[in-house]
Amino acid sequence: MRGKCLILLLTSVCLTGVAPAADPVPLAAAALHMQLTFDESFHGPLSWCSEVCNGQRWRTKFFHSGDTPLSRGLGMSGADVILVDPGYLGLGTNPFSIADGTLTIEVRPASQRVKDAVHAAYPPWWHPQYVPRFTAGHLSSEKSFLQRYGYFEAKIKIPDVPGTWPAFWLFSRAGSADEIDVMEVLGGRPTQQHIGHNWGTGGEKHSAGTMVDGLDLSKAFHVFGVLWTKDTIAYYRDDVEIAHFSNPGLHAPMYILAGIGMDGTWNEEQGFRAPDDARADMAIQWIRAYGIPD
Repeated sequence: MRGKCLILLLTSVCLTGVAPAADPVPLAAAALHMQLTFDESFHGPLSWCSEVCNGQRWRTKFFHSGDTPLSRGLGMSGADVILVDPGYLGLGTNPFSIADGTLTIEVRPASQRVKDAVHAAYPPWWHPQYVPRFTAGHLSSEKSFLQRYGYFEAKIKIPDVPGTWPAFWLFSRAGSADEIDVMEVLGGRPTQQHIGHNWGTGGEKHSAGTMVDGLDLSKAFHVFGVLWTKDTIAYYRDDVEIAHFSNPGLHAPMYILAGIGMDGTWNEEQGFRAPDDARADMAIQWIRAYGIPD
Protein backbone atom coordinates (compact mmCIF):
# COMPACT_ATOMS: atom_id res chain seq x y z
CA MET A 1 0.00 0.00 0.00
CA ARG A 2 1.78 3.11 -1.13
CA GLY A 3 1.40 6.82 -0.90
CA LYS A 4 0.63 7.43 -4.55
CA CYS A 5 0.08 5.61 -7.82
CA LEU A 6 2.67 5.61 -10.59
CA ILE A 7 1.16 4.93 -14.01
CA LEU A 8 3.76 3.00 -15.98
CA LEU A 9 4.22 0.09 -18.34
CA LEU A 10 0.57 -0.83 -18.98
CA THR A 11 0.42 -3.72 -21.43
CA SER A 12 -3.20 -4.81 -21.09
CA VAL A 13 -6.39 -3.57 -19.71
CA CYS A 14 3.57 -22.41 4.38
CA LEU A 15 0.36 -24.18 5.13
CA THR A 16 -0.60 -27.80 4.50
CA GLY A 17 -3.83 -29.71 4.70
CA VAL A 18 -5.96 -26.91 3.28
CA ALA A 19 -9.43 -28.06 2.25
CA PRO A 20 -10.56 -27.32 -1.31
CA ALA A 21 -12.35 -24.02 -1.83
CA ALA A 22 -16.07 -24.17 -2.55
CA ASP A 23 -15.82 -21.84 -5.55
CA PRO A 24 -14.21 -22.88 -8.85
CA VAL A 25 -10.44 -22.66 -9.11
CA PRO A 26 -9.49 -19.42 -10.90
CA LEU A 27 -8.73 -19.93 -14.57
CA ALA A 28 -5.19 -18.60 -14.21
CA ALA A 29 -4.46 -21.02 -11.36
CA ALA A 30 -6.08 -23.96 -13.13
CA ALA A 31 -4.05 -23.34 -16.29
CA LEU A 32 -0.83 -23.85 -14.32
CA HIS A 33 -2.22 -26.79 -12.29
CA MET A 34 -1.88 -24.89 -9.03
CA GLN A 35 -2.92 -26.27 -5.67
CA LEU A 36 -4.78 -24.36 -2.96
CA THR A 37 -2.29 -23.41 -0.23
CA PHE A 38 -4.21 -20.84 1.82
CA ASP A 39 -7.95 -20.51 2.37
CA GLU A 40 -9.60 -18.06 4.75
CA SER A 41 -13.38 -18.15 4.35
CA PHE A 42 -14.40 -16.45 7.62
CA HIS A 43 -16.80 -19.14 8.83
CA GLY A 44 -15.59 -19.07 12.44
CA PRO A 45 -14.04 -16.70 14.97
CA LEU A 46 -11.27 -14.54 13.57
CA SER A 47 -7.85 -15.97 14.45
CA TRP A 48 -5.81 -12.86 15.29
CA CYS A 49 -2.77 -11.73 17.23
CA SER A 50 -0.90 -8.50 17.83
CA GLU A 51 2.59 -8.19 19.34
CA VAL A 52 3.01 -11.89 20.18
CA CYS A 53 1.66 -14.54 17.82
CA ASN A 54 1.39 -18.23 18.69
CA GLY A 55 -0.16 -19.91 15.70
CA GLN A 56 -2.88 -17.36 15.00
CA ARG A 57 -3.53 -16.69 11.31
CA TRP A 58 -3.81 -12.89 11.18
CA ARG A 59 -1.66 -10.19 12.71
CA THR A 60 -3.45 -6.88 13.27
CA LYS A 61 -0.45 -4.54 12.97
CA PHE A 62 2.49 -3.84 10.70
CA PHE A 63 5.88 -5.50 11.23
CA HIS A 64 7.79 -2.27 11.86
CA SER A 65 8.07 0.38 14.60
CA GLY A 66 7.61 -1.92 17.61
CA ASP A 67 4.48 -1.18 19.60
CA THR A 68 4.28 2.50 18.67
CA PRO A 69 1.17 3.89 16.96
CA LEU A 70 3.13 4.04 13.69
CA SER A 71 3.09 0.23 13.63
CA ARG A 72 -0.68 0.55 13.44
CA GLY A 73 -0.74 2.89 10.49
CA LEU A 74 -1.12 6.21 12.29
CA GLY A 75 0.94 8.78 10.40
CA MET A 76 1.97 6.40 7.60
CA SER A 77 1.68 8.34 4.34
CA GLY A 78 -0.17 10.95 6.35
CA ALA A 79 -2.98 8.62 7.45
CA ASP A 80 -4.97 9.72 10.51
CA VAL A 81 -6.41 6.30 11.35
CA ILE A 82 -5.26 3.85 14.04
CA LEU A 83 -5.56 0.14 13.19
CA VAL A 84 -6.90 -1.55 16.29
CA ASP A 85 -8.00 -4.91 17.66
CA PRO A 86 -10.01 -5.80 20.77
CA GLY A 87 -6.84 -5.97 22.89
CA TYR A 88 -5.12 -2.78 21.77
CA LEU A 89 -4.25 -0.56 24.77
CA GLY A 90 -7.03 -2.21 26.77
CA LEU A 91 -9.61 -0.17 24.86
CA GLY A 92 -11.77 -3.09 23.71
CA THR A 93 -12.34 -1.45 20.33
CA ASN A 94 -13.14 -4.16 17.80
CA PRO A 95 -13.26 -3.21 14.10
CA PHE A 96 -13.85 -6.82 13.02
CA SER A 97 -17.12 -8.73 12.84
CA ILE A 98 -18.08 -11.96 11.06
CA ALA A 99 -21.58 -12.90 9.94
CA ASP A 100 -22.75 -15.38 7.31
CA GLY A 101 -19.22 -16.07 6.08
CA THR A 102 -18.31 -12.42 5.58
CA LEU A 103 -15.75 -10.42 7.52
CA THR A 104 -16.57 -6.74 7.96
CA ILE A 105 -13.82 -4.26 8.83
CA GLU A 106 -15.30 -1.09 10.26
CA VAL A 107 -14.04 2.48 10.07
CA ARG A 108 -15.45 4.58 12.89
CA PRO A 109 -14.69 8.00 14.39
CA ALA A 110 -12.14 7.71 17.20
CA SER A 111 -13.55 8.51 20.62
CA GLN A 112 -11.75 10.90 22.96
CA ARG A 113 -10.82 7.86 25.08
CA VAL A 114 -9.08 6.30 22.07
CA LYS A 115 -7.31 9.55 21.19
CA ASP A 116 -6.02 9.99 24.75
CA ALA A 117 -4.81 6.38 24.97
CA VAL A 118 -3.02 6.53 21.61
CA HIS A 119 -1.32 9.81 22.54
CA ALA A 120 -0.12 8.26 25.80
CA ALA A 121 1.27 5.25 23.87
CA TYR A 122 3.95 7.32 22.15
CA PRO A 123 7.46 7.24 23.62
CA PRO A 124 8.29 10.75 24.96
CA TRP A 125 10.99 11.22 22.30
CA TRP A 126 8.73 10.29 19.35
CA HIS A 127 7.78 13.15 17.07
CA PRO A 128 5.46 14.02 15.55
CA GLN A 129 2.80 12.49 17.77
CA TYR A 130 -0.29 12.13 15.62
CA VAL A 131 -3.83 12.06 16.95
CA PRO A 132 -6.17 9.58 15.17
CA ARG A 133 -9.49 10.75 13.81
CA PHE A 134 -10.64 7.20 13.08
CA THR A 135 -10.26 3.57 14.12
CA ALA A 136 -10.13 0.78 11.55
CA GLY A 137 -8.65 -2.69 11.04
CA HIS A 138 -5.95 -4.52 9.13
CA LEU A 139 -5.03 -8.18 8.60
CA SER A 140 -1.57 -9.56 7.80
CA SER A 141 -0.47 -13.18 7.36
CA GLU A 142 3.12 -12.16 8.17
CA LYS A 143 3.38 -14.63 11.06
CA SER A 144 1.47 -17.54 9.51
CA PHE A 145 1.82 -17.70 5.73
CA LEU A 146 4.31 -16.59 3.09
CA GLN A 147 4.68 -17.87 -0.45
CA ARG A 148 6.90 -17.25 -3.45
CA TYR A 149 4.94 -17.08 -6.69
CA GLY A 150 1.40 -18.31 -7.26
CA TYR A 151 -2.10 -16.91 -7.59
CA PHE A 152 -3.50 -14.75 -4.77
CA GLU A 153 -7.08 -13.50 -4.65
CA ALA A 154 -9.74 -12.03 -2.39
CA LYS A 155 -13.46 -11.39 -2.77
CA ILE A 156 -14.07 -7.88 -1.48
CA LYS A 157 -16.73 -5.18 -1.43
CA ILE A 158 -15.34 -1.69 -0.89
CA PRO A 159 -17.11 1.37 0.52
CA ASP A 160 -17.94 4.48 -1.44
CA VAL A 161 -16.92 7.02 1.20
CA PRO A 162 -14.51 9.86 0.32
CA GLY A 163 -11.31 9.57 2.35
CA THR A 164 -11.35 5.76 2.63
CA TRP A 165 -8.44 3.70 1.28
CA PRO A 166 -9.25 -0.04 1.03
CA ALA A 167 -6.45 -2.29 -0.18
CA PHE A 168 -5.37 -5.89 -0.79
CA TRP A 169 -1.68 -6.48 -1.30
CA LEU A 170 1.41 -8.67 -0.82
CA PHE A 171 4.63 -7.71 0.94
CA SER A 172 8.04 -9.25 1.56
CA ARG A 173 9.67 -9.35 4.97
CA ALA A 174 13.12 -9.95 3.44
CA GLY A 175 14.19 -6.37 4.16
CA SER A 176 13.46 -5.34 0.59
CA ALA A 177 11.01 -2.97 -1.05
CA ASP A 178 9.15 -5.86 -2.72
CA GLU A 179 5.41 -5.25 -2.79
CA ILE A 180 2.51 -6.19 -5.06
CA ASP A 181 -0.60 -4.00 -4.81
CA VAL A 182 -3.44 -6.14 -6.11
CA MET A 183 -6.13 -3.57 -5.36
CA GLU A 184 -6.12 -0.04 -4.00
CA VAL A 185 -9.10 2.29 -4.32
CA LEU A 186 -9.67 5.81 -3.07
CA GLY A 187 -13.23 6.01 -1.78
CA GLY A 188 -13.88 9.24 -3.61
CA ARG A 189 -13.39 7.45 -6.93
CA PRO A 190 -14.75 3.89 -6.54
CA THR A 191 -14.53 3.23 -10.30
CA GLN A 192 -10.72 3.47 -10.28
CA GLN A 193 -8.69 0.43 -9.23
CA HIS A 194 -4.99 1.10 -8.77
CA ILE A 195 -2.63 -1.85 -9.24
CA GLY A 196 1.12 -2.18 -9.37
CA HIS A 197 4.30 -3.37 -7.72
CA ASN A 198 7.45 -2.00 -6.09
CA TRP A 199 10.96 -3.44 -5.97
CA GLY A 200 14.44 -2.33 -5.01
CA THR A 201 17.73 -2.54 -6.85
CA GLY A 202 21.02 -0.92 -5.90
CA GLY A 203 19.48 0.82 -2.92
CA GLU A 204 16.81 2.48 -5.08
CA LYS A 205 13.07 1.85 -5.06
CA HIS A 206 11.25 1.37 -8.35
CA SER A 207 7.55 1.12 -9.20
CA ALA A 208 5.37 0.00 -12.07
CA GLY A 209 1.60 0.04 -12.25
CA THR A 210 -1.55 1.42 -13.75
CA MET A 211 -5.13 2.41 -13.01
CA VAL A 212 -8.17 0.63 -14.46
CA ASP A 213 -11.35 2.73 -14.64
CA GLY A 214 -14.97 2.17 -15.58
CA LEU A 215 -16.80 -0.05 -13.05
CA ASP A 216 -18.13 1.16 -9.69
CA LEU A 217 -16.48 -1.37 -7.37
CA SER A 218 -18.55 -0.30 -4.37
CA LYS A 219 -21.82 -1.67 -5.79
CA ALA A 220 -21.04 -5.39 -5.37
CA PHE A 221 -18.41 -7.92 -4.35
CA HIS A 222 -15.54 -8.41 -6.79
CA VAL A 223 -12.65 -10.89 -6.88
CA PHE A 224 -9.27 -9.19 -7.07
CA GLY A 225 -6.35 -11.41 -8.02
CA VAL A 226 -2.72 -11.50 -9.11
CA LEU A 227 -0.74 -14.21 -10.89
CA TRP A 228 2.90 -13.88 -9.84
CA THR A 229 5.53 -16.05 -11.51
CA LYS A 230 9.28 -15.78 -11.89
CA ASP A 231 8.74 -14.16 -15.28
CA THR A 232 5.48 -12.21 -15.10
CA ILE A 233 3.02 -10.36 -12.85
CA ALA A 234 -0.55 -10.33 -14.16
CA TYR A 235 -3.51 -8.67 -12.45
CA TYR A 236 -7.07 -10.00 -12.57
CA ARG A 237 -10.55 -8.87 -11.62
CA ASP A 238 -13.43 -11.33 -11.57
CA ASP A 239 -11.20 -13.92 -13.27
CA VAL A 240 -10.37 -11.62 -16.21
CA GLU A 241 -6.84 -10.31 -16.80
CA ILE A 242 -6.72 -6.51 -16.66
CA ALA A 243 -2.95 -5.84 -16.78
CA HIS A 244 0.24 -7.75 -17.47
CA PHE A 245 3.89 -6.96 -16.70
CA SER A 246 7.27 -8.66 -16.84
CA ASN A 247 8.58 -9.52 -13.39
CA PRO A 248 11.29 -6.91 -12.75
CA GLY A 249 12.90 -8.82 -9.88
CA LEU A 250 10.33 -9.78 -7.24
CA HIS A 251 11.43 -13.23 -6.09
CA ALA A 252 11.29 -13.25 -2.27
CA PRO A 253 8.34 -14.94 -0.51
CA MET A 254 5.52 -12.56 0.36
CA TYR A 255 2.67 -12.50 2.84
CA ILE A 256 -0.92 -11.31 2.40
CA LEU A 257 -2.43 -8.08 3.70
CA ALA A 258 -5.92 -6.61 3.56
CA GLY A 259 -7.41 -3.62 5.30
CA ILE A 260 -8.72 -0.11 5.08
CA GLY A 261 -7.07 3.22 5.82
CA MET A 262 -8.37 6.77 5.98
CA ASP A 263 -7.22 10.02 4.41
CA GLY A 264 -3.44 10.28 3.96
CA THR A 265 -1.40 12.28 1.46
CA TRP A 266 -2.65 10.35 -1.58
CA ASN A 267 -6.29 11.08 -0.74
CA GLU A 268 -5.48 14.70 0.02
CA GLU A 269 -3.67 15.12 -3.30
CA GLN A 270 -6.94 14.09 -4.98
CA GLY A 271 -9.01 16.47 -2.86
CA PHE A 272 -10.54 13.76 -0.64
CA ARG A 273 -10.82 14.15 3.11
CA ALA A 274 -13.34 12.32 5.25
CA PRO A 275 -15.60 14.35 7.56
CA ASP A 276 -15.01 13.75 11.25
CA ASP A 277 -18.20 11.68 11.54
CA ALA A 278 -17.43 9.42 8.55
CA ARG A 279 -18.26 5.71 8.88
CA ALA A 280 -17.44 2.99 6.36
CA ASP A 281 -17.30 -0.81 6.04
CA MET A 282 -15.02 -3.03 3.96
CA ALA A 283 -16.42 -6.54 3.50
CA ILE A 284 -14.34 -9.64 2.66
CA GLN A 285 -15.88 -13.03 1.87
CA TRP A 286 -12.62 -14.92 1.41
CA ILE A 287 -8.87 -14.70 0.82
CA ARG A 288 -6.99 -17.50 -1.00
CA ALA A 289 -3.63 -18.44 -2.42
CA TYR A 290 -2.60 -21.14 -4.89
CA GLY A 291 0.93 -22.48 -5.24
CA ILE A 292 2.77 -23.32 -8.44
CA PRO A 293 3.90 -26.97 -8.47
CA ASP A 294 7.66 -27.60 -8.44
